[in-house]
Amino acid sequence: MDVEHGDVWEALRPLCARVMSVPPEAVVPRARLVADLGADSLDITELEAASEELFGVSLRGTDKGGVSTVGDVADLIVRLCAREARGPLVR
Repeated sequence: MDVEHGDVWEALRPLCARVMSVPPEAVVPRARLVADLGADSLDITELEAASEELFGVSLRGTDKGGVSTVGDVADLIVRLCAREARGPLVR
């Protein structure tokens, strides 16, 4: 499955707004999950689970050290979808 960044963004924006109980217009690529959108650990967990269901990739167990904005989440999902499409590196 070839996933475009714009497609991920269009699906992720309303998802973040719902999970974090903020207006959709507050969800912009540079919005920080915690500092700007007020996400707590439960919100992050819910976002991970909803993203897994929506995009078919698991964010759990991935290195999220550099993920702090909504744009970072979108980038991570695109990378995971691309990796999933390539299949395992070792057969």
